[in-house]
Amino acid sequence: MNDIQTLRSALPGRAFSPGDDGYDTLRRPWNLSVDQYPALVVMAESVDDVRAAVQLARRQGLGLAVQSSGHGAVHPCDGGIVVNVSRLDGVRVDPDAGVARVGAGARWRAVLEAADPHGLIGLSGTATNVGVAGYTLGGGLGILMRRFGFAADSLIGADVVTADGETLRADGANHPDLLWALKGGSGNFGVVTSLDVRLHPVRKVVNGMLAYPGERAAEVLSSWAEWTRQVPDDVTSAAMLVTVPPVPAVPEPIRGQHLVIVRSTVAGADTTQVDQLRDKLGAPLMDTTTTSGYLQAAMSGMEPEDPSTAAGRSTLLTGLSAGTIARITEAAGPGSPINPLEIRHLGGAAAHAPDQPSAVSHRDAAYVLAMHAAPADAAEADATVRTMEGALSSITDDAHGGTFINFLHHGSTAAEVRSAYDAATYRRLTEVKRTYDPHNTFRFNHNIEPAE
Repeated sequence: MNDIQTLRSALPGRAFSPGDDGYDTLRRPWNLSVDQYPALVVMAESVDDVRAAVQLARRQGLGLAVQSSGHGAVHPCDGGIVVNVSRLDGVRVDPDAGVARVGAGARWRAVLEAADPHGLIGLSGTATNVGVAGYTLGGGLGILMRRFGFAADSLIGADVVTADGETLRADGANHPDLLWALKGGSGNFGVVTSLDVRLHPVRKVVNGMLAYPGERAAEVLSSWAEWTRQVPDDVTSAAMLVTVPPVPAVPEPIRGQHLVIVRSTVAGADTTQVDQLRDKLGAPLMDTTTTSGYLQAAMSGMEPEDPSTAAGRSTLLTGLSAGTIARITEAAGPGSPINPLEIRHLGGAAAHAPDQPSAVSHRDAAYVLAMHAAPADAAEADATVRTMEGALSSITDDAHGGTFINFLHHGSTAAEVRSAYDAATYRRLTEVKRTYDPHNTFRFNHNIEPAE
């Protein structure tokens, strides 16, 4: 690629190719199972750097991937160009408008810390070290999603470098078709260099987990499912089957134990709903429920922060019948390679169409089931995935048939990507793709191909 030297000389940031010092570090995303070898990694210092990298990809006929925190890498960008936008991490909060302008490389913690003094929150998920852009563009299932909907529903504008290397503004007045597609269609339509996200007023939340012995999993899941059918929209919760490691960082009551955990976040300071569940289940091994600000709650998740290998499978459920619970507890029992298994309660505001349309589909689902693992090598990963797929295929009573794009595993197939959308939404996404990326330059992702 003769253009690489020209690009390097014009960039304020740096570009790295195989053999350069730093290339091996920068090519790796957070999920080490995505072992990619791009032709070039561009450390973008500005939007101009992004534009130059996109234009180079088009001239050379290469695919391009965007990386910020690295959690979103799903297909190896072998031979393509990785644009690392982690340095485009500015955050500016307008408290009067209730909006945050967020750079492409910003992570949720920075947004929450900027919004917190104003009594405002962003719709973050269970990990604050995840990038705002990738999470939001993929839909974004937050810890208060039943109260405020998907994070994508609160995306009100974006600056985007499209496949022709031009910068467009997408909002309600400019390129509204592009904004609609970005809200749930993931990174298929360009490099989003900044986002405008609506913030929400929340001063206090009730947040924490109730942990019970794993042998009570079927009972706890059954009681939790019954509880979720009557809680108000202020309550967002999840249940998890997990074997926690026997390490000093884990508190003694649960260290090394196989557990069933219910994690909940309530908008406001009313503990009534959590108290009712605790009363029904009895005293837990550990109870971390507390009333706090949202920032503290958002940072209390148990998500791993260090890069690691990861494997997973997911599906949506219409309910949690006794048969489904039996299959879940069998699949993720003690010694299972599936660790953890998580079920998130959906519905509430997330079930309703937002004021401004988005591409997020399957709002009728009741739960999302996600299976995770950290396999040691490729052979273990293959065996674990077979176990996951076998478990999912056994769940027939409550099978929805769809999934969410943010819950798709790395290496997703075209059919799996289509399953994240209803037919009409997927068809419209392919048409928007044809408009803004007709040659599928942005293809190292959960890819939506342009309509013919």
